[in-house]
Amino acid sequence: MTTLHLPDVVEDGFTVDDLEGLPSGLRYEVHDGRLVIMSPARLWYQRMARRIANLLEKAGYFAETEVGVRRTPRDARVADVAVFKEVPKDLNEAWHSPTVIALAVEIWSPSSDSKDHDLRWYAEQSIATYWLVEPIDGEQLGALVTIYDLVRAESGKATYLEREKTTLERLELDGPR
Repeated sequence: MTTLHLPDVVEDGFTVDDLEGLPSGLRYEVHDGRLVIMSPARLWYQRMARRIANLLEKAGYFAETEVGVRRTPRDARVADVAVFKEVPKDLNEAWHSPTVIALAVEIWSPSSDSKDHDLRWYAEQSIATYWLVEPIDGEQLGALVTIYDLVRAESGKATYLEREKTTLERLELDGPR
């Protein structure tokens, strides 16, 4: 059994900086100061992330897996795959401003269902495009990709509008649009 040592003082909630000293091998996020610990990813999930990142890089984008997106010191997510608007100056940086992200991809997992289907967080960060990747029943390596584009309602509130549903296989054949 591994003992998890948490920072001593968390009176006001966790910050992204508190994550730096935590043990490796687990995935962490901070949701409004609450520490979220996630188990290692399933093989299907890892395979989809790698395929998507490879697809996007082949199309000429700077894409990476498990990209930290920091909204505030106490609220951050790890996008399963993200495309940067340009190559970051510091490749050792783990947490990035949402202003440098063009596309965020979340790959569905039973343990993160509500987070993956909650488009608001990325929309509120004004990330232009969001992809939700979900398994296709009966297809071990199949994935359905729902592509959303950021729009502004008359009220000025940012939200996503579904552009299309396609398969990952189709995107690999035709390239991302």
